[in-house]
Amino acid sequence: MSNNKKHVIPREKYGRKRREFFHNEEREQRVQMERQARKQRAEKAEKLAKNNEERVKENLRKARIEKLTQEEIQQQRAMAEKRSNNTSDHRFEKPEGHAQHNKSNTDIENVLSSHEANNEEAVASTRNKDNTNVDQSETSKKVDSDISESTNTDHFYSEEAQQSRVNNYIEEDNSEKVHNHIGSKYKSKQHHDNKQQSVVERVKFFFVEHWAKVLIVLAVILLIVLINAIFNNVDHNGNTKDSIFQSSDNHKEKTYTDTMKSANHAIQSIVTVENDTSNDRSSAEKETQEAGKENELGSGVVYKKVGDSIFIITNAHVVGEKKEQKITYGNNDTTIGKVIGTDKYSDIAVVKAKVKSGNDIKPIKMGDSSTLVLGEPIIVVGNPLGVDFKGSVSEGIVSGLNRHVPVDIDKDNQYDVLMSAFQMDAPVNPGNSGGGVIDRDGKLIGIASLKIDMDNVEGIAFAIPVNDAESIAKQLEAKGEVKYPNTGIKIANVKDMDEAARQSLSLPKEVNKGVLVGDVKENSLGEKSGLQKNDVIVELDGKEVEDNLRYRQIIFSHKDDLDTLPAKLYRDGKEQDIKIKLK
Repeated sequence: MSNNKKHVIPREKYGRKRREFFHNEEREQRVQMERQARKQRAEKAEKLAKNNEERVKENLRKARIEKLTQEEIQQQRAMAEKRSNNTSDHRFEKPEGHAQHNKSNTDIENVLSSHEANNEEAVASTRNKDNTNVDQSETSKKVDSDISESTNTDHFYSEEAQQSRVNNYIEEDNSEKVHNHIGSKYKSKQHHDNKQQSVVERVKFFFVEHWAKVLIVLAVILLIVLINAIFNNVDHNGNTKDSIFQSSDNHKEKTYTDTMKSANHAIQSIVTVENDTSNDRSSAEKETQEAGKENELGSGVVYKKVGDSIFIITNAHVVGEKKEQKITYGNNDTTIGKVIGTDKYSDIAVVKAKVKSGNDIKPIKMGDSSTLVLGEPIIVVGNPLGVDFKGSVSEGIVSGLNRHVPVDIDKDNQYDVLMSAFQMDAPVNPGNSGGGVIDRDGKLIGIASLKIDMDNVEGIAFAIPVNDAESIAKQLEAKGEVKYPNTGIKIANVKDMDEAARQSLSLPKEVNKGVLVGDVKENSLGEKSGLQKNDVIVELDGKEVEDNLRYRQIIFSHKDDLDTLPAKLYRDGKEQDIKIKLK
């Protein structure tokens, strides 16, 4: 309105723009909110600047106090040394350290007060300057906004005006964030420097004050390490190993091998077995002077211990026919053992004996002879020539598996049975019979039984597999004997027959092995199975029957199950199949 005249809007302009001439409450509220936001940001910035200034002043004050204090301490120390040197001349004079101390304190206070005054003036000027800038900025902004409101109201809601206001708000917010980030970064860096300096000073002070204690602790630790090294170089037998103080050229470190472990464990389970209980001669004399006598001296393996009683596996030919045996164990302790049972066909015997309490004799660990491998390393532990050489160990390998060794039991120069055994090349001497054959794990895998003693023959010995020996020992322990199946027939070897006998039996020419059936007992298993006189058995249980020893071995191998075995034979020159019953 001008000249008290009412302003009239032309009708052609009467439309949306007419609203701009009226009061807009929404716009006023938005402007007011923007002003309050700017004011709050300014107050926050001022408060942050003030806090930063106070922290800077405090840090400077502490640094100067620390510096002046160090200088004062040095001066006091110098004066103390000087007074100690001139005590007689300056006994009644006033110490300069006190005056210097007062002077230093006065200087510190003057410096601090002047510094604080300077800082306060700088802060006040800075604050005034900032306030002036803020007021000027607000004033200019207010004037600009008023002018904009009065002159450019038509463009307040335009896209350019709104975008400009948004950009201004973003710039102010970013500037506030940058200011806060700089302040926090400065604060963290200063705190880190102070902390690092404090740790270094503490470490230096600790070592200066306690260097003697530190040296004592290090000496004790070194002494403990040396004592531990010395004790660790002593083995279980009380012998010192290669010490760190000895020359490596003269003493080389020894490796405790599997053979050593097996031997040292096995000797605790080996005893000497003698069927001559007299004490007139040494065991070596008995073995050498009475070599022609059998069943005199050997070894045994303790396979079970119950209380103060031990159970020993040995050879049947070692114990012979005597029911009592002299057992030597441990540190040459002796006892009389009782023979529980013997089995001449398997050459296994079991002896039970009582031992003193507190002895170190232990049952041996049992292995599995079914898993033996050709070339597997083994050791034989026994007592060759008796007590004089007890605990002897010989080493070798498994030279053969599933051997069938003929044995003359009654010493009539006629073989009585085929022994199932495995072959080894470890030395076996008189007195080793009944000793243990041990694998690399220290477990019993066989009982040393015999060797081939012929000219120009070396390293051929045999052992009874532990699976067979253990089975026989259990039967002897339970029943005192082992029962074998008997077919009730007399047999002869085909290879020993002359041509006339072969023609009378009408045997084919290609049949050169087998057994000839002689007399058949009445109601025997052979008769019940259908065997007749003059039958020639060539195959049994799917295995070729070469002679009477092989026939007996196959029959005896079924002593536990007593199965009915298929057989092939020739009767009147014709081949027939038959089943032989074992029960």
